[in-house]
Amino acid sequence: MRLWRRPERGREIPLAMRLLSGPVIAAMRLIQDLTVTGTENLPASGPAIFISNHTSHLDGFVVAVALYQAGIPPRFMAKKELFAEPLGTALRALGQVEIDRDAPGGAIEQMAEILDEDWSLIIFPEGTFTHDPAGWPMRAKTGLARLHEARPNVPIIPVSHWGNERIIHQWTGRIRWPRILHRTERVLLHFGSPIELTGATYREQADSAMTTIAHEVARLRAELGRPMGTPPSERFEPEALNHRLRRQARQDAKALRLAMKKVRRAKLRARVRRLFGRP
Repeated sequence: MRLWRRPERGREIPLAMRLLSGPVIAAMRLIQDLTVTGTENLPASGPAIFISNHTSHLDGFVVAVALYQAGIPPRFMAKKELFAEPLGTALRALGQVEIDRDAPGGAIEQMAEILDEDWSLIIFPEGTFTHDPAGWPMRAKTGLARLHEARPNVPIIPVSHWGNERIIHQWTGRIRWPRILHRTERVLLHFGSPIELTGATYREQADSAMTTIAHEVARLRAELGRPMGTPPSERFEPEALNHRLRRQARQDAKALRLAMKKVRRAKLRARVRRLFGRP
């Protein structure tokens, strides 16, 4: 299904969102060739939790436009740092939700209240761009599982996409102008069927959600002619990598101290030998 069509589900759309939707959709049409599938899996009414992989600065725009065109006002959970003025005024007018990541308990309660008001939420469970070297979805935070526990009857819709990362690099922010100017980059987005979180712990449940998205990402990459095989059985975990790097740094620092100690001892012995005229 092609993306560029008018909303048809009759949901309430905030005024600021209606005013900005035209320019945003036009801009997205200019820079990428976007195709959306799976809209039959979207709920006809009531709230839903949309969870997506995160590879680029464009992800939020792509998911938001796809939902808006399906008649679902896109509301994101965004870190509070983004709500500094003047951007904060615009985000609040668009109905976006400020979240304090240092107070996870309050964030869950805040999201639950929004769902109770019949609004849907868009969440990037990874919390940031993927650090996985191959671009696979990495290990998610457990907030999704905690929110599901608080509101178990709200459907969870997986959103998988691929292609944005080839337009704007996620870490350097470098824009690949030839791809934009010639609109040569295909981007695929798929809304999956509602999923059940499986596992005995929050961690296992969060991992099960990302595994579903990862397998769909693999299918999209193959469809785009960039197959990467099957996703890894273990999700990439930045915290574990940081721990290993810190441990390695401590080990390197210890080895450096020992080496410098040996150098100082050797210099001291050399001075003593010179002092007493020994070779």
